[in-house]
Amino acid sequence: MRRLLIWLLALAFAAGLAGPGALATPPAGGEEDRGPAARGEAARPDDRPSPLSEKRRALKREAVARVIKGQARVQRRGGEKVVRLAPGQYVQLEQQDSDEIFTILAEFGDRVGPYAGEVDAPPSGPLHNQIPRPDRDWDGGSTDDNTTYWVPDFDRKHYMDMFFDGLPEQGGESLRDYYEEQSGGRYTVSGDVSEWVRVPYREARYGYVESNADMTAFIDDAADAWYEARRAAGESDAEIREYLSRFDRWDRYDHDGDGDFDEPDGYIDHFQAIHAGEGEEAGAPAWAIWSHRWYVNYAGIGSEGPENNPLGGIEIGDTGFWIGDYTTEPENGGLGVFAHEYAHDLGLPDEYDTAGGENGTGFWTLMSAGSWLGHGEDAIGTAPGHMNAWDKLFLGWLDYEVVRHGQDERVRLGVAERTGKHLPQALIVSLPDQEITTEYNTPHSGSHEWWGGSEDNLNTTLARTLDLSGASSARLEAWAWYVIEEGYDYLYAEVSADGGQSWARLPEASGIDQDDDVGLDGDSQGWRGISYDLSDYAGRRVLFRFRYQTDGGIHYAGPFLDDLSLVADGRTLWTDDVESGEGEWTSDGWRRMTGSVTETAPHYYVAENRQYVGYDDALRTGPYNFGWDCTRPDWVQHLPYQDGLLVWYANHAYEDNNTSQHPGAGLILPVDARPEPIRYDDGSLAGNRIQPFDATFGLEPTDPIRLHDEVCGEGGGLLRELGASVPRRGAIRTFDDSDPGRYWSGENPQNSVRVAGSGTSITVKSRARGGAVMALDVSFE
Repeated sequence: MRRLLIWLLALAFAAGLAGPGALATPPAGGEEDRGPAARGEAARPDDRPSPLSEKRRALKREAVARVIKGQARVQRRGGEKVVRLAPGQYVQLEQQDSDEIFTILAEFGDRVGPYAGEVDAPPSGPLHNQIPRPDRDWDGGSTDDNTTYWVPDFDRKHYMDMFFDGLPEQGGESLRDYYEEQSGGRYTVSGDVSEWVRVPYREARYGYVESNADMTAFIDDAADAWYEARRAAGESDAEIREYLSRFDRWDRYDHDGDGDFDEPDGYIDHFQAIHAGEGEEAGAPAWAIWSHRWYVNYAGIGSEGPENNPLGGIEIGDTGFWIGDYTTEPENGGLGVFAHEYAHDLGLPDEYDTAGGENGTGFWTLMSAGSWLGHGEDAIGTAPGHMNAWDKLFLGWLDYEVVRHGQDERVRLGVAERTGKHLPQALIVSLPDQEITTEYNTPHSGSHEWWGGSEDNLNTTLARTLDLSGASSARLEAWAWYVIEEGYDYLYAEVSADGGQSWARLPEASGIDQDDDVGLDGDSQGWRGISYDLSDYAGRRVLFRFRYQTDGGIHYAGPFLDDLSLVADGRTLWTDDVESGEGEWTSDGWRRMTGSVTETAPHYYVAENRQYVGYDDALRTGPYNFGWDCTRPDWVQHLPYQDGLLVWYANHAYEDNNTSQHPGAGLILPVDARPEPIRYDDGSLAGNRIQPFDATFGLEPTDPIRLHDEVCGEGGGLLRELGASVPRRGAIRTFDDSDPGRYWSGENPQNSVRVAGSGTSITVKSRARGGAVMALDVSFE
């Protein structure tokens, strides 16, 4: 799951943008294009959270924001540009030079394993090369297929070509070529791909639930199968270790805190497990594996792993090399899905709506549907479009010019694809920080309370000594207000009788319906009295603490405590209304607060010149619409996205682009220059992959398009056909944010974005060399 910002912060800010009552019933986004929802549009997150990756990404965002604002000094450590955020805490600012990718091809065996009685799946397999050839004999029949990627033999050479050597049938396109273009030659990849090996279980054992334990088993089984195959081929452990050493040159998490990322850390730098069969994200059954990036065995962080760097994961045989971060993709994955998942491995987040809605990022970025572009021929997903400029900024690959708010300036802008041409790829307009006040609650009494925090991957504690000497019974009482993700995040009460060396979890709080031995979660629906029985520790001095722990998924407002007291043998020993400071409490991550929090968050515009050049030529040929759901479900029509100036609004008040949850706002969303909704002739909305096709500003009119759609009756038969026509529209040369709602429509609230209202204007004054150069005037009211 991708995560929300602070629970009420997101709601409050979105409500402030959308107007009173806008969130009482969250409005739906653009109606889904009829057709398989998963085709080319992931409906659930494929960038799965782990504590290490979430922390790394958060630190990177902070470092990027500081650099843009001129508040951080870039320095070199071990040949890399880094930013020091705190003593022993460095952020690698750029992904440079070359990385090695280790790939294992894994097909499935005939052991059934878990979930045997829960899933209707084949008893074995699939093996590789069992994907049926799609219908390329296009005669208007129901099986016509111009979407499914397929080649006669998915052998090792196919993947070596796709990743490194170039696909002959695609003019030499490859993962290496793609990343060299995105980085402007700063970064490239090399590596190796195994022959197919077989894991012991059928795919459903790993893919039906797809928990971290399931995927740890898959990666572990694949690595073991590869290791045993190498041993069976006569290689010694020393030879296998020597081979694997080439894939461990990067200290991803700077385990020794020295700021040198160019050193081994005991983990494979970049690992891929390609599984036989199609991916669930492309329409395969629910027992198939959904392509994703994750971290195996993150429960082992701190206890398992290389001796000097125990960050969990699994060991490859007895080699001493471990796998932690990984990606997995299907046998017939196109170049797009591999580029997308690898970008996650480098740290980029998903930019589509991972909560099930559909925002306006569409085909404009690799980290959304742009990974499903192609050349408009017989498959989708074969040629990814560009990352957006914010993604390149995040990875340290962007040539950009910053204009400070209030300083009028003319900027000459090059093409997003090109670097090193003496022109910036993007313009960044830095805006004044925004202040956001989040109203959580009113303290139970007085004006202060304790708060355990509202973030991912928390482990905050509030502790004090309890003197129970001479008592035969005791309890700690408090008033609690909490909204905690049920089943994932918990507030625990714990006691230590050995000075903090070990901690025992107290049984459930009285008066609260909760599972045994599990902490408080869910929604208290206001203030509730809680009480913990301490009688087992009566007669002693002990340490007591509240501990709030969250995972890397959704987080909510968190726990609040007020009016605490200790009662022994029916007598109150002390009370604390939190009005007189911390008192005898020791806080690690908890803080006294008054029911509301005011924070600052950076925000800025990123403008880029998108032209049909390089991999961005796929914007001309690749965008598509599933318009024959009833009669030809695997058939799409193609349409062009319009070249020109694309303006993005980056708003660090948000951690995701889930406009279904906060309409009109997100972390990095494109501004749709023409936000009026496109409708079919029955009044229904076209999907939000289609709506922003003409989002760009510029000096030229847009191309007209005609969309086809079908409405299916019971049993899937054709009920009626629909159409939508978008005529040629005039050029819009100026972006003007003086009206925050100018580029957002309440009729389709998940598309586009409500802008900052800062008085910023960006005008395209001229273009030259076929659009390769734009002159922009940036001005402020």
